[in-house]
Amino acid sequence: MTALGSGSTPCGCGGGSAPDLPTDPGHGGGPCGPGPCGGDELPVNPFLALRVAFGMLLGEDDFRVLMGNPRGKLMLHNAWLHGPGVVRGLGVARDGDELRVLPGLAVDGLGRELALEAAWCVSLTAWARDWIEAHPLQEGPQTAASPVAEPAAGDAEPDPPRRRTVEAWILAEFASCQDRPVPALADPCDVTRRHDDFSRIVETARITIGSTAPAPWRPYHRVRVLLGLDEAAPGDTAGQEALREAAEVARVPAHLRAPALLAAFRRLAAADATALEPEREEGDVCPPWAPVTEDHAPVVLARLTVELTEYDGCVRVEEVRADQSVRTAILPTTTVQELVCGLAPGIIGAAAEADAGGPRLIRGSLAWSREHTVLSFEVTAPLAPGSAEPEGIEITSLSDAGRGWATDEVAGIRVSADGRRVKVDLDQRPAYETVRIRVRGTGPKPLYGEHPRAPFAGLEGGPPGTADEGNDAVVTVHLPRQAAPGRTEE
Repeated sequence: MTALGSGSTPCGCGGGSAPDLPTDPGHGGGPCGPGPCGGDELPVNPFLALRVAFGMLLGEDDFRVLMGNPRGKLMLHNAWLHGPGVVRGLGVARDGDELRVLPGLAVDGLGRELALEAAWCVSLTAWARDWIEAHPLQEGPQTAASPVAEPAAGDAEPDPPRRRTVEAWILAEFASCQDRPVPALADPCDVTRRHDDFSRIVETARITIGSTAPAPWRPYHRVRVLLGLDEAAPGDTAGQEALREAAEVARVPAHLRAPALLAAFRRLAAADATALEPEREEGDVCPPWAPVTEDHAPVVLARLTVELTEYDGCVRVEEVRADQSVRTAILPTTTVQELVCGLAPGIIGAAAEADAGGPRLIRGSLAWSREHTVLSFEVTAPLAPGSAEPEGIEITSLSDAGRGWATDEVAGIRVSADGRRVKVDLDQRPAYETVRIRVRGTGPKPLYGEHPRAPFAGLEGGPPGTADEGNDAVVTVHLPRQAAPGRTEE
């Protein structure tokens, strides 16, 4: 990093700013400490602005407010509207005995930019030795039944090599340090009579290696369930709400599904935003404006897996794997726009095929009666009189014993007076347990709607049907095992 003034060492790059090796696996340290959320050096006041008037005498606190307001607003914007992640660079790789993190830029959970302008490196052997000292192997308890023999003098042998697999996380944290001392008036109450002070704060990144990673920030749980990104447990009220919305959207015809999905998205997003709260920590001095606390602000760069061999008091680093796929990347808005446009052909194509309004099968209405010799179901719109003939409904069954398919004859079809309930009479119970039902909207004799005069369109929520050709509705059900009269499994 370029020095901002003479007579000082810049913070955050090169050998002068490389973290010192610690005595615990929370690797990092060095001349740059993690900056506070709203500490003395870098104030953060997103909702406090300076008001000036002619002749006003401005002091140190006024300039801190002047600096803290735009800085706080930018952090607020980054934290809530973009979230933590890597913007560019910060690649992790092994170079001999060194682990290197290349220059790059990230944004942490408090919305601060983490700029690493020179490669950071650490000795893997030194780090591994410190890690082993902090995590000694636990030996099993000794018992009187199995005493350990003391080796005779001169017969001691070195311990056999032991292999260990270490998993750690490479994190980027915010760091800052003072720079460019300039002459300053001494404080009359300062007994040191200091006549200079630092005039700059250098913001940078500190790389650490920790045993755990901060929990990922994943807001908008309802929206994520709606889009299939999160699962909803049985006791998850918000997730179950989103599942019901997703089921409603799935039942909408394809050409109307995009606006239905948008409406569900807006409802669930509004509920998520209403329930969203900043993370709080007891005794935290930071104002509760950020989504996470300082402890959860670091950015994950990679998951580090190291194979170690211990022998005769020495440590040797074997294989090193740095999995960078665990990091979160922040995409530019223009890229997000283009990715969204990549979905447009499917939406536009679905909207271009207007549904003719033919009746559809309501899946949940299927029911059997009379010992599985009568099948009934409902449709979304009245059927045209006389359009429901036996050729329009096919029922087949598959043997669980490997005997193949059987065609189950349709003896007749009855339609209710309002044209919305259909009963299918079979000559006998289906031959086998796995029953496949096809209601035809295609072919020479499909079911037809009365108003509008359009062929059967398939299952409710399925693809659009046209005025000339509809869709078949296919449903598979499983019946209890029972041989039909006149049929045998032999």
